Amino acid sequence: MILGIDLGTTYTVTAGIDGDGRPVALPNSLGETTTPSVVHFEAADQVLVGSTARNASAVDPDNTVTLIKRRMGSEFDLFFHGVRHTPESISALILRAVVGEASGVRAVVTVPAYFGIREREATFQAATLAGIEVLELLSEPVAAALHYRTSVPDSAGATLVYDLGGGTFDTTVLREGIRGVEVVAVDGDSHLGGADWDARIASHLLESFTRAVPDVDPYEDEVFLSEVTVLAEKVKRELSRVSSRTVALRCGGASAAVEVARETVEAMGADLVDRTLEITRRVLRSARDRGVLRVGAVVLVGGASRMPGIAKALHAELGVEPRLVEPDFAVAYGAAIRAHQLASPGELRLAGGRMASMADQPTRSVVSRSFGVLVDDSHDPSGEGRLVVHTVHQNEPLPATATTRFATIVDEQDRVRVQVYEQAGDVPSSEPAHNRRVLDGELSGLPPLPAGSHVEVTLSVSADGLLSVTAREPASGATLALESYVDGVVDGGAHAELATSLAGLRVSQ
Repeated sequence: MILGIDLGTTYTVTAGIDGDGRPVALPNSLGETTTPSVVHFEAADQVLVGSTARNASAVDPDNTVTLIKRRMGSEFDLFFHGVRHTPESISALILRAVVGEASGVRAVVTVPAYFGIREREATFQAATLAGIEVLELLSEPVAAALHYRTSVPDSAGATLVYDLGGGTFDTTVLREGIRGVEVVAVDGDSHLGGADWDARIASHLLESFTRAVPDVDPYEDEVFLSEVTVLAEKVKRELSRVSSRTVALRCGGASAAVEVARETVEAMGADLVDRTLEITRRVLRSARDRGVLRVGAVVLVGGASRMPGIAKALHAELGVEPRLVEPDFAVAYGAAIRAHQLASPGELRLAGGRMASMADQPTRSVVSRSFGVLVDDSHDPSGEGRLVVHTVHQNEPLPATATTRFATIVDEQDRVRVQVYEQAGDVPSSEPAHNRRVLDGELSGLPPLPAGSHVEVTLSVSADGLLSVTAREPASGATLALESYVDGVVDGGAHAELATSLAGLRVSQ
């Protein structure tokens, strides 16, 4: 089975290619084409995933996990019925549910373009735990472009993909050339998405209920709070079609009708839209540095981009009318196209010549975040200063490789610690606090070196954004290779432990 999987923060979608060469969403066991990315631990050996898990959260929120994608790449342990789980294992349960009982699944799994090495590696581990062979980790905007065929081939400009999902936001500039689709620049925020609007709508509903019924404290009723959370998302979706919506709330034997207007929600989320626009301006500045002077098309991806205020704000900002086409499925469709092209090169025949030609051509992406090496600052008089020297830079074309010579500063040094850091903030910075460590190792067994001896460090980022590092001392030829251990991601022992725990769980929807 060859699939494209959009592992989303709030919803997950799987897609394949039908007999006519068209991408299609594959329904889950309940017949739904979108599966809520929610996991409920019903018992020690029983797990619910999807709509049933979301329904169960209303009565047992303590055993329910939502928005786990926002924790990918972090050390975040969860315990249910005495068993340890991580973001990787929770995500693996979601993936197991959406692929069903199928064996031999090969898939392209999508990730936000702005995901760093930790998040990408964690996603890869999750798919492996679910028994899926990952053909490629593909950036979500690139997947959407493969489906939408939105790259503009003339010299008028390129395409901006504005991807506002349930929990993450990406903005990407792409252009199409003779070598295929090329990502020019990426930027984003892994903690910004439709769930933030949901939270504000939920707060508005609760505050309105409290004003209408001052004798009842809704914050003491966990079931009611869970119901309001579900209602908030529903209200957000409905306000994309209608201008107002009346919500009936009942708690503690009291009732209240709360009217929510689209204008109210737009005012509540104005600062969130502004955050997306600032990131969009930043990615366009990066794209201009690489020769893209204007954007000829704007494509909206992700369910939250349905909100009318999004298209209105982008049109005012860019002067281009955004296009909204199948925002819930575009990423999964593009992933399915890519999966079949990788699994059966030269055999895939998609409907529509243009889509087929794009699938047959390589897709070139860029480095989502800068990588560098932590070094002692020899110019710091205190001798305690440290800084991160970035050698592979954000928005460089992938695959990317850089070899840099660093010098020792202590006589008789016979080992060198190599710590690789990844940009953590919105913009690259040499301050260690503005970066996060992703690889750590020690080049040992060196002859005693005089101060000023050279050590060559090579950083390589693969086409799908995974990092490997080699350190070499030229005089002795001693070499250190780092590629498996990534901070914040489960190691081999933990992976085996999680696999054993998952094997004993029954997953249903």
